[in-house]
Amino acid sequence: MAFHLKRDLPEPLPVSVDEPEPSCSCCGESLALLSRRTFLRRVAGSAGAAMLLNLFPGAFFFGDTARAASNSGKTLVVVFLRGGNDGLNTIVPYSDPEYYTMRPLATNGGIGILPPGSGNGSGLDLPGTGFAMHPSIQPLLNLYTNGTLAIVTRAGYLGSTQSHFTDQDTIERGVYSLQDGWLNRYLRAVAAAGPSNLRAASFGSQVAGSMRGQLLVPAIYNLRSLSFARLNAAKASLQTNLRAMYGQDPALTSTNPFRTLVHQLGPDMLNRIGELEAIGAVSPQNGAIYPNTGFGSQMKDLAHIIRSGLGLEVATIDIGGWDTHEDQGGGGTFALNQGARLADLSGSIRAFYDDLGPLMNKVVIVTCTEFGRTVRQNASKGTDHAKATVWFLLGGSVKGGLYHGAAGWPAALTPANLDQGRYIAATVEFRDIFSDILTNHFGASSSELTAVLPGHVHTPVGLFA
Repeated sequence: MAFHLKRDLPEPLPVSVDEPEPSCSCCGESLALLSRRTFLRRVAGSAGAAMLLNLFPGAFFFGDTARAASNSGKTLVVVFLRGGNDGLNTIVPYSDPEYYTMRPLATNGGIGILPPGSGNGSGLDLPGTGFAMHPSIQPLLNLYTNGTLAIVTRAGYLGSTQSHFTDQDTIERGVYSLQDGWLNRYLRAVAAAGPSNLRAASFGSQVAGSMRGQLLVPAIYNLRSLSFARLNAAKASLQTNLRAMYGQDPALTSTNPFRTLVHQLGPDMLNRIGELEAIGAVSPQNGAIYPNTGFGSQMKDLAHIIRSGLGLEVATIDIGGWDTHEDQGGGGTFALNQGARLADLSGSIRAFYDDLGPLMNKVVIVTCTEFGRTVRQNASKGTDHAKATVWFLLGGSVKGGLYHGAAGWPAALTPANLDQGRYIAATVEFRDIFSDILTNHFGASSSELTAVLPGHVHTPVGLFA
């Protein structure tokens, strides 16, 4: 059987959709939604406005799996930066004069980040590297210097289409020709090390592509809306009525597959809501202060669930707004679109890190984005779709530092050193990053790795100590 990484096969058969498709405002791209997801959302809606859906267990969807002891108590958090983050202004090659040719300084009307020590908006030096962090990432700086933050500067893959949705699909599936996500395949290939009431969760209004597949994974928007508690005296009555409704037409007598799913999964959905209610109100620890943003709130909820001991092993969470074709901004007072996103990203991750404290020794966070941006800024003081970009990896077991890949960083950002004269080429395959995580963090065997990323030969990046 052949496995295809990139979009070199005919498009999947169209699926029926019954809701508006999200689209990219800059490109006019649209994303076909899975009809099953829409169905699950409506099921959740039928259970009451107080909950967000898809809270279904997956135990009966598990096939035969091998047991991996080293995933006990471990959690992986995958943060997807939707829109294609600009890696060159995230980790800045300030020692290369060509960088400032391609991107004039923000003080001169461009988007270039000033060299460290240059005043307002200057980068944060990564000692001995010639690189600096965007000043908005200051909350993560000492995690880099203490060796727990790895920065892959040229992450991506050969054959990037530079289409948001195709490249997101490729990364989230791991193999484009497969329709399920790489994390869903992981959950099926590697058994939990022990009992788990909530092994996986996707934060947001939709289940992330990496979580979709045979095993149904719950989507959680936020813990405050996921409750019957606000109903007070009506709560018990509503739950009783819902359980009765789900039991009216036993699945075995129904010929409607959607109705069968409702009656199979509805009671379990109610049970899972009860389990999440039981962990109590969210209460950050260790003085952690989260940004007052949607992403910050979801990271706060996620830390609370991990601490509760429900056995959360993999989680996904999105942060949007990275498609900076216009007014990308520089640093300091010149920070606009990208600077605001980076501040939210880094502030929320740092609060999460502080909140969990010693528990971070068993947690790994990886940030993904579908591609980077053009080396030269455009006429709208922004950047356009490109190829390789920066991914972060953070956790107690991570070996911090800069990772440029075997080819290293270009000697200078001249067109001759760039892909098609415009792009940073990928030198670290994203599946090798995933493979490093699966083998080093979760202890996946070679056969389990093959089940998750079929057809891929792992070239270790060396991201773990």
